[in-house]
Amino acid sequence: MKRKNSDKRKKGIFYKLLFSYVLFSVLVILSFSLLLFLSAFMLSSGNTDSLSPYLTVDEEGNPDGLDTVFHLGGWVEELDGDYNIIKIYGEKQTENTGYTQGEIYKLTRLEQGSEQKYIGFIQELTEKEHYLMCIYERDIMEITVTVVLNRLKIGPGMTIGRVFGIVFLVVYLLNCILLSLYLSRKIKQPLKNMVEGMERVRTGEEDVYLDFKAEAEFEQIRDSFNEMVQKLKEQEQEKIRLEKQKNQMLLELSHDINTPIATIKSYANALEAGLVPKEKEASYYHTIDLKADRVSNLAENMFTLLKMDNPDYMLQLGRCDMCELLRKTCGEYYDEIEEKGFAFEIEIPEEPCYVLLDEKLFSRVISNLLSNAIKYNETGRKIMLLMEEKETELQIDVMDDGELLDQETGNMLFQAFVRGDKTRKSDGGTGLGLSIAKVIVEKHGGNIQYRNRSGCNCFQIRLEKQTDKKGFLAE
Repeated sequence: MKRKNSDKRKKGIFYKLLFSYVLFSVLVILSFSLLLFLSAFMLSSGNTDSLSPYLTVDEEGNPDGLDTVFHLGGWVEELDGDYNIIKIYGEKQTENTGYTQGEIYKLTRLEQGSEQKYIGFIQELTEKEHYLMCIYERDIMEITVTVVLNRLKIGPGMTIGRVFGIVFLVVYLLNCILLSLYLSRKIKQPLKNMVEGMERVRTGEEDVYLDFKAEAEFEQIRDSFNEMVQKLKEQEQEKIRLEKQKNQMLLELSHDINTPIATIKSYANALEAGLVPKEKEASYYHTIDLKADRVSNLAENMFTLLKMDNPDYMLQLGRCDMCELLRKTCGEYYDEIEEKGFAFEIEIPEEPCYVLLDEKLFSRVISNLLSNAIKYNETGRKIMLLMEEKETELQIDVMDDGELLDQETGNMLFQAFVRGDKTRKSDGGTGLGLSIAKVIVEKHGGNIQYRNRSGCNCFQIRLEKQTDKKGFLAE
């Protein structure tokens, strides 16, 4: 409640604009007056009285303060009683040596439009019975007539100047108010539209879209708002998708765990009740051991997947020869592949290729791909591992010649608990191997995808050559 009352007491943008215009006007007038005064001060060399076209004289009757006259391009002539020139101050621009009464009259006329090139301002020196005349080019002088309105009365206690001042003040304030109202409306309307849009989003309304015409800055804010709403919608959809995927994962995990646990429980109960013949007890214990290993592997894989999905998880990067890592991993699976009756083709460059990676995790990626190739290749006779070093990246292909998957199914295999179609049924796998491989590869800044290459199923890894902390290639 206190906050609402406080908001009501706050002034709107109209009052801010009105105050700004009044303040701006005052500052403009003060700035103009100050600059005008400084210009006059500099022109007069600090003595503003010298800006008058009439000169001051000292005690001996000599003209004083001539610098301003000279700055304006003028000069001063001292005349005797007959208007003959007896002395010149400054640079005289005319050739005459004296004046007649008529020439003096024409030279000193103040009316605009005179044909005289120069204009003179004459004053009498009574002590000497001489005259001083300042002469300037007429173009630098503007002759104006000033009417003092404050002296012209239109009624008792009321002058034209006072009426003019009141009318000017009213018109000035009216202009400020109208302009403030106009700009306030131009600003408040788009702001009102945006506030209404935000309120609609806050109340949970979907597909909120702002569409109004305004100045470029407000249209930019409008577009940013619409983009933000679209991003929020996409994030919400992604959240729902991930929630469904998580729930599906939990259902699959529950099913995959319950099956071996049920077997372990039934076999243990049979052994405990003495229902198993002596000659079959070893087989029962072996089955229990296998199912227990399956539950353990499933839990370990889930833990690894969740750990790798954490954005705060840090890889233990080190300088590693990728060629040697692949040879070592292939060596671990060579005998198993041969025993299954597959031909194992390996193409790895002889020269070392050093990269920065988490060796233990990346070894698991290759192991999972080779294990999948062994488990799911029911119709083919060949498994291949190929590595190709390019200018900025490494390409590793793990391939088998079993029955081909369609591209959509191949891409789905990287989701947890997906084991492919009926031609590649699981023989006890958890469906997490490719998901873990994908997360590990992406943690290293690379990508993994399914491809159909040369009529074979191909899981292709592209890994950029990474740099160490100093920015040098790990070679």
